[in-house]
Amino acid sequence: MSWVAGRRSMAELLAARPSLAALVGPLRRDARAGAPGRSAALITARVEQIVNGHGTLDGFGTLSDGEQAVLAVTEQFLLDAHAIDDSMIGALSQHYAPADLVAIMFHLALVDGFTKFNRVFDAQPEIETGAEVDVGVGLNVPLGKDVS
Repeated sequence: MSWVAGRRSMAELLAARPSLAALVGPLRRDARAGAPGRSAALITARVEQIVNGHGTLDGFGTLSDGEQAVLAVTEQFLLDAHAIDDSMIGALSQHYAPADLVAIMFHLALVDGFTKFNRVFDAQPEIETGAEVDVGVGLNVPLGKDVS
């Protein structure tokens, strides 16, 4: 049960704070669009899988070395962000430009935070296996699709 009067989605929760709602959608869209290739979709799927215990990466097929590095950083970020070291960032740097690294990490931070926000309020998850990614505030993106 939601703590906030039965609201079950991020959009419904943010309706309680319209000034935040106006900022969240554009911020998340920009972060997702700025992440290179399939990295945003991979990050979102893996965070949902680890934090909420459901979802799959099966729909992504074979992952490139760069995508595997993105997943390694994503997993470490969720377990202990302090343990992300130069070698992990170095592995990402072999495949992505500095601006892409910032975009990847920014998207990761937002997805992690908003996934946990949804979990605290028992709001609908952002990913369901075989479904669209519902990030609230007007964003629906097919799971496993490149949205950049």
